[in-house]
Amino acid sequence: MNKHLTLLLGLMFALGISAEQMPEGYYDALNGKKDSVLKSTISQIILGGQRYQYGSQSDGNHTADKVDPFTNQTLWKKGDPRYGTWNAYQLTDIESDGTIWDMYSNIKRYLPINGGSAASTDIEHSFPKSWWGGEKGCLSAYTDLYILNPADHMTNANKSNYPPGFLADSAKVNNGVFFMGQDKTWGGLAFDVIDEYKGDFARAYFYTATAYEKISWVADYKKYINNTSYLGFTPHLVEVLLAWHRADPVSEKEVNRLDAVSSIQHNRNAFIEYPDLVEYIWGNKQGEAVDLDKLQCTTDSTYEFPVSATNPLAHEVEKIYKDSFLVTWSNTGSETYTLDVFTREESGSNDTLFAVYGINNAALKAYPDIMSYHKANGDQITSSQGITDGSYAITMGTTSEQRYFLLKNLDFDREEAELIVKCAISRNDTKPQKMVVSADDKEIKTITLTANDSFPRFEIPVGTKQVKIASVKGNRISMHQIFVVRGDYKVTETSIDGFPLTLAADEYLVKTPFDKDDVLYFRVTPKGLRPTNTVKVVGNGLVPDKPDDPIEAIDNMQSSKSNVRKVFENGVVIIVRDGVKYNMMGQRL
Repeated sequence: MNKHLTLLLGLMFALGISAEQMPEGYYDALNGKKDSVLKSTISQIILGGQRYQYGSQSDGNHTADKVDPFTNQTLWKKGDPRYGTWNAYQLTDIESDGTIWDMYSNIKRYLPINGGSAASTDIEHSFPKSWWGGEKGCLSAYTDLYILNPADHMTNANKSNYPPGFLADSAKVNNGVFFMGQDKTWGGLAFDVIDEYKGDFARAYFYTATAYEKISWVADYKKYINNTSYLGFTPHLVEVLLAWHRADPVSEKEVNRLDAVSSIQHNRNAFIEYPDLVEYIWGNKQGEAVDLDKLQCTTDSTYEFPVSATNPLAHEVEKIYKDSFLVTWSNTGSETYTLDVFTREESGSNDTLFAVYGINNAALKAYPDIMSYHKANGDQITSSQGITDGSYAITMGTTSEQRYFLLKNLDFDREEAELIVKCAISRNDTKPQKMVVSADDKEIKTITLTANDSFPRFEIPVGTKQVKIASVKGNRISMHQIFVVRGDYKVTETSIDGFPLTLAADEYLVKTPFDKDDVLYFRVTPKGLRPTNTVKVVGNGLVPDKPDDPIEAIDNMQSSKSNVRKVFENGVVIIVRDGVKYNMMGQRL
């Protein structure tokens, strides 16, 4: 069932973590419950557990216990390793080709090999943190991986705290995966995603409204949330979320992520495990009492994931021989399938040299040898901070004074690095504002910022000693985050001879020398649909003496449940296995 199992277990083993499945009897208390009582019972079951810190804490141990005042749960204990969200993503959000699973864009990115954050990627609250007051409102929710996703910088900046919706247009954002425009009912901005991720978002929203149902939601967002109803959402948002939940059934990817998050937090998302619970609380089964024995459980070993355009699946390879292996995938009803079998080679490196997620007094004091903040005459500023859009920031200039920010003592000697700055113009400014980035007093680039230009990138030349970020006099800019990244890490995929290959079947015998410990990969693209997951195949040498005769090779494929026979049909020999016909090369007819 777990298509990422090999990668996931390897990473978990390295960190001493085991994939965690549903404990026996975990949901038994739900039997006989309905409506608001059912929702509150789910909340009591899933609210607990531990958390990783938000961000990238990876060195040393916690110096004290951390108890969330809102939930009264101990999130981490004194002496525990200091793991952060970026550490978690190595377990929860890596696709089988090694890239970050980003539900906000189709850009391929990798987490740094040595840990830390990924360039141009944010830690995003899929359920907006401002709806409940963020970290101070409830630290457990703020650090909850079930609603924290890796997200493309620019898309996240535009998403802000807008709700999901039914869009009349996608005028603000349309990157092929994530869309923003005017909502048909609210009239204001809302977001949409491709069908493949609609259910992921909906079940994260249902989870948040249930696990943290005692939160008093912020009144500013009363168009979307409702403090007077146990449902938690206004009718239109319920309509949107139900439509998304129904359009995109629980996928194998969600279940894999559920087990990975549970291994860290030791709590579950009931709406991934028992998706019908959504209907009992918000949908067409309101008023009915739950009988768990009658509900489908997606983590049960007998559960079969629905195959659709949003969830085409390639299967783990079970039949592996010295000169071949049998690949199979779910039949989506497509006219043809394109099978690619390839090798993968990793090269280069990807390092985050420096990352600050909130620029304030504490950050300036923590890194005095790396960053500093100055007036135009060079005088250092040590006590200026403010709050902009809910996050710490420093002001890079006023209408009367120019200010600048220095980065120094970073290793720019080996190869070219990149500087990424999260910044914004003042809320009160309608005109574009300018900032200048210099390396050793030589201007690299002048950037003109508008309301939507908040993540400019700059290449830092090799040998640079210090970087200066300055506003142009009279221009007001606030700086929120700084990243300095370096590296050219990439994965090169090379198809083996004869591939890609177009087929009208849902399995194929790949003929290639395949000795023990050789590694190949395959994925399949149904015509008109997205590609399947990528499956890794490792030679095991289990049939070292298998004959080269294709007929005998197919005989060797049979299991105790198979029925294989050779017959003549239209003057040629064909193979019939379990009622399915194959030619002499093992290709389905």
